[in-house]
Order: sequence, then C-alpha cells, then structure tokens
Amino acid sequence: MTMAEILDQIVGTRTGFDSLAATMDVLEIGFFVVDQNQRVCQSNRTAEELLGIDHEATWENRSLERIDAVLGSGMQKCFENVLASDEPYSRKGLRCTNARGHYLELDLACHALGKEQPNQVVGLVRKSRLASGDNLEELQDQVYILSQVAAALSSTQDLQRILRVILTGATASQGLGFNRAFLFLYDQSNDSLKGYMAVGPSSAEEAGNIWSNLDAVRLSLEELLDEQHSATPDRLDPVTQLIANTDLQLEPGSLLAEICGSGDWKILSPEADLDSTTSKLADCLGTRELALVPMVSKDRLRGMLVADNLFTRRPISNEAVQTLQILGKQAAVAMERARLYDAQIERSRELEHINQLLAESQDQIIRFEKLSIIGELTSAVAHELRNPLTIVGGFANLLLKSDIADDCREYLNIIAGEVRRAESVLDHVLDFKRASQDERQVIDWDRLVQRSHRMLTGRMRDCAGRMKCESAGSPIPVYGNLDQLSQAVYHLLKLVAEELVPPCTATVLTGSEGGRAHLSIRIDCDADQRRRVIKTLQQSMSDKGTTIRLAVLVAGETFKYHGGDYRLDIDEPGTPAIRVELPIYEGQDG
Repeated sequence: MTMAEILDQIVGTRTGFDSLAATMDVLEIGFFVVDQNQRVCQSNRTAEELLGIDHEATWENRSLERIDAVLGSGMQKCFENVLASDEPYSRKGLRCTNARGHYLELDLACHALGKEQPNQVVGLVRKSRLASGDNLEELQDQVYILSQVAAALSSTQDLQRILRVILTGATASQGLGFNRAFLFLYDQSNDSLKGYMAVGPSSAEEAGNIWSNLDAVRLSLEELLDEQHSATPDRLDPVTQLIANTDLQLEPGSLLAEICGSGDWKILSPEADLDSTTSKLADCLGTRELALVPMVSKDRLRGMLVADNLFTRRPISNEAVQTLQILGKQAAVAMERARLYDAQIERSRELEHINQLLAESQDQIIRFEKLSIIGELTSAVAHELRNPLTIVGGFANLLLKSDIADDCREYLNIIAGEVRRAESVLDHVLDFKRASQDERQVIDWDRLVQRSHRMLTGRMRDCAGRMKCESAGSPIPVYGNLDQLSQAVYHLLKLVAEELVPPCTATVLTGSEGGRAHLSIRIDCDADQRRRVIKTLQQSMSDKGTTIRLAVLVAGETFKYHGGDYRLDIDEPGTPAIRVELPIYEGQDG
C-alpha cells in the first residue's frame, strides 16, 4: 500500500480527521494542511520536526514555497495540479536536508481535500522505510482502524456508547481482531479498577456462531461501528457479567499498579509469575495471555483495556497492542470530553433553575413594590378621607338628636350608615398597612382559614348556620405574613357573607394538591339564583367598583404577593366558588 493510498483512506474518513492528527504523532507520521495561500495552516509535531518548521513560526516561514525550496520536493510546483485533480502527488525515498539542517530520507504524499475544504491540500510525511522492506500494509491497517473509530467517537457524547465503540474496534475482525475486550474504570476513591463493560463471545460455540454470522453479512468496520453506536449497551450480557463485580485494588508492587503508573501497555505470557491482584484478573477471565492497556488522559488514569484471544489462541502481537493503546488514549480523551459535556449540561440545568428563581424573585419584588405602593396610597387616602367622614358623620348624628321631620330622619340614618361603612373600609386599609410591616413566618393554612371563619361568624351571627368550614384534617404549611393573609381570607369570607348569605349557603374547604395549598369558598344556591350570584361575584372580584371591592382587590394582591392567586371557578353543574391558591412551604424561607 502506497503513501498516496493511505492518504486516500484518511481523506475518505473526513469525520475523524481532526482526532487523527495526534494519532499520527504516535505512529511517527507527519500530518499537515496547506491552505489556498500555499501556507501550512495546520500541522502536528512530527510534521513540524520533519519539515523543519516551528509551531509558532510566522506565516512567511510556514509558506510552501520556502519549505519546498529547502526540501526540493516539488510540492509547490504541483500544488495547482493537485487541487485541480483527484490524483495525489507522492515521492518516495526523497533525500533532503530540512530547514534545521537535518539530513533525511522521506516518503511524502499530498491530496486535495475536496468539496468540504476547497482549495486546501492535506499532506503526510514520514521517514522513509523502504530499506526495511515495509510495504505499509500494517501501517495502513492501523490508520484505517483509528480513523474509523475516531469518526464514530466524534458523533456521540454518550459515555456508554463511546466505550462500546472502543471495545468493538478492538474485537472486530475488520479492526484489531481480538476475541474479547474488557473495560475497567478507575475508581479514585478506592484506588481500584472496577469491571464495567465487555464485548465478545462468552464461549467457543458462541464465538463460532458470531463470526459465521459476521462473515455472512460482511459489514465494513465503519458499518459495524455505526451499528454499535446506535445500539443500546447491554450491561447484562454474559461476557460483561464476567467482570461485573470485579474490583482490582492497585496495591503497591502489583503489575497492574505498575502498568497504570507508567501508562505503558503490557502483554502477559502464560508462564508469567503473577502477583495476587493480576492473578485475580487472569482467573476471572480464564486466561493468562492478556493484553493490558492503561487509559490515560492529561496524565490522569481513566481505566484499563484488557483483551485476549481465548478462543482462537492466536498470539497477541506488539503491533496490535500498540494500536489498542492508541484506542485506549482516544477512549480516555472521549471519556473526559463526555464528562465535561455532562458537567456542562448539569451546569446549564443549574443556570436554568437559577434564572427561573431570579425571574420568580423579580416577579415577587414587583408584586411587593406594587403591594407597597397600594399600601402607601391607600393609607394616604384613608387619612385624607377620615377627617371629612368624621365631620359628616358627626353632623348627621347631631341632626338625628334634634327635633326634625321623619322623612329627614330617614335620610340622615342612611348618611350615618354609609359613613360608618366607609370608616370600616378605611380601618381595614390602615390595618393592612400596619400588617405589611410584620415579619413573614411559616403558617398553618388550614388553621388560618378556620380562625378567620370563626371570627367572621362571631361578628355576623346571621350567617353562622349558613356558612360552614370543613378542615383539611392536617396542617398545610405556607410561608408569609400572618396578619396580611388572615385579613385577605377574612375579607373574601366577608364578601360572601354580606352579599350572598342568605339566601345562599356557603362551604369553606381547605386542602393541598400539586405543591399548592388551596381554599375554596363554594356557594350553593337555587338554579334561578345562580346567574345573579355569579354576576355579583364577577363584579366584586373585578378591579372596578365600590368600597367592598376595594377590600377584595387588596386581598387579591396579597395572595399574588405571596406567590399565589385567586379566581372564580364554576364547576360542571354550574356551582360557583372562589378559589385561592398559595405555594406550600418546602423549607426555604421566602
């Protein structure tokens, strides 16, 4: 297989292109990209060493013309031809001296990137191996496997699917061809490796069936990885159960601890003298001939890949384990990426929750300011109205005590009565203003409603038998200002008592549902009275109207200030009810 053919293979797997740059360093292959201005815009460490360019070099020093003038490779002369055709440009055994004065023999290939990156050329360069008789087939296989796995990994953030793809790449005959592959994750808290996932047959018979079926289907590695990517990982398959409860302590002096500490792979031979921890692993898997590959990312141990050829008994080659180690590193990087992705998702959820709380807090502040303005405004109005009302009421009472005609006395009684009613509303407004200055606390909603009901029926004995209160039977905690909520509930009950009872009857109910405390004042009446009752309630609960509606309006704002609401409900038979809801207290003040 030529360098150009290898390059064709890589260009064909454009999805995994970025992740292969670091892999090329491991394989000692230089990777670089030349842009439309004929400058090296991307390169890995190996390419920079072989071509003699610096990572921080200026654009002038990274120009293809300057590099080619030193190497004498002919790349710059053929740049336009490479862009214009699908044919790669390649050189073998190029004897040259790079910009750093190092004598080299290089294999070189360049290819246009095509439609995805027009006017750009990708190149591979490496020290020539022609003298050793290397036909590049093994290297081509490594690049193919790594590129396909990189493509599969780049399309998911799901940790289990990432790990499944790695194990499939290790065991597929189109891949590294191990019989079985096992994944152990590192538990930092216990300094141990815990069995997590495995891929492969659990018996020789199952192995034969699986390999026969795969041979019949003849899937490519890309198709096989895509199939595993879309599959749901099964944690209950027999081969995974082999290691499901395995916990390998990385004891000082053990072979596993040494491998994990160094980051280097190891092939165990059947004759090896094993320590207790490594022997426990071999006994669990039923074989002592194992490939052990640590998974390391950013100098942090993530886990270990273990592979074997239990059923075919084929010897484990150094080249296969070297590629498996590259897969392990890709898996470790992908695991870190998945962990960061999950952390970002969790952080996004936290921020979304915080933003929601801020929005709710802002709404609460607006309600508070609105309520505060209402309190200040109504307090000022109440003080201004009290003096003229006192004067009007005083003169009306004086006239009633004098010798006047009966028709005039009737009018004066009406004036005096309306003055007393207006003064009662003013007293309520001033009481609300004073209550707004009290501290908030945890309140039993059921007890508050019962107390307001007893207070009302004690003052208005005519409605005592026609307005019943049914307890929820258990405390319903809400958080707020006790006096404000008590007055708000009292005035809703008073509205019903004064306007509708009698001739109607009312039932007061408390309860909780869906994290909300509720109060329902249901009005029962004859069918011919129902329309009048509903109209009265609608008028009373609107923001327009007379003095009694002012008290109801303030009561409604009180419920909203406490995070709740109130409304008029009409059930299916047509029975009207005033419905109040407040959030149940869950242990966080405010």
